[in-house]
Amino acid sequence: MPSEPLQSLTAKSQPGEGFVAGGLDIHVLAQALGVPVFETPWHMPQYQLGKQGAWRLLRGGMGLDRGYYSGACIYGGTTALLRKNAEGGWDTWMSLSPFEIESQELACRHALGHTVVMGLGMGWVTANMALNPAVERVTVVERDPQVIALFQHMQVLEGLPAEAAAKIHIVQADGLQWRPAPQQPVDFLYADIWLQLAEPQALAEVQQMQAHVHATQLYFWGQEWVLAAPLQAGWGSPGWAAALADAVTATGLPLLTAVDGGFAPWVERIWRERLARKPA
Repeated sequence: MPSEPLQSLTAKSQPGEGFVAGGLDIHVLAQALGVPVFETPWHMPQYQLGKQGAWRLLRGGMGLDRGYYSGACIYGGTTALLRKNAEGGWDTWMSLSPFEIESQELACRHALGHTVVMGLGMGWVTANMALNPAVERVTVVERDPQVIALFQHMQVLEGLPAEAAAKIHIVQADGLQWRPAPQQPVDFLYADIWLQLAEPQALAEVQQMQAHVHATQLYFWGQEWVLAAPLQAGWGSPGWAAALADAVTATGLPLLTAVDGGFAPWVERIWRERLARKPA
């Protein structure tokens, strides 16, 4: 899912039109708005734009956004993956906005061994996981052959070292049904198959995936929103961290919770950014 500013722009734009009018220096605009320019250390593929069936890969201009955890910022030159919906409009399934990048960083940072990614998207997570020295193999499970074909056209792997690109293996299958080969147990699972963050069925679908995959550790897109939503009233209380730990245990999943500074402050920080972005 994109940041909401980009989502609102793409909902009103036809493919091929710019997201934001150009002509301004991004640093001048950032200074005028009193916000930083978004910067990231992660690898950013030089995408080949194109289309495949109902899917389009487009590039936009500047935008104002809030990161998943870092607050307001301005960004430029993002790329977005759109799909035509049943009503004839366009849904943004992924974009390299600050919000999306930050919401997937933890998975890229902690992936290891045999990592499985449910949902190919633009391949940004896949590429960055392959660059992680702790990762030996990345198996990507994608059910839509059009997305796989567009990924091949995007040339995402062109900018990777040969040894990183060789780690990546794409399988056309339904992530809710896929099982790994017995000789390839899964060390880390990352799931992102949803249009919107923290969709109501997300947790149940991750539990279904894990029942088949048996990953040693997993992380799913937006898990902080899912875990914190029922516990918002307890933020900052002495029992907040314990309540969050109980919520993690109740999922029955080996969720990634290793965060510098503690998982509870991390989750609260992300949820407060959500409230700043859009009232709950």
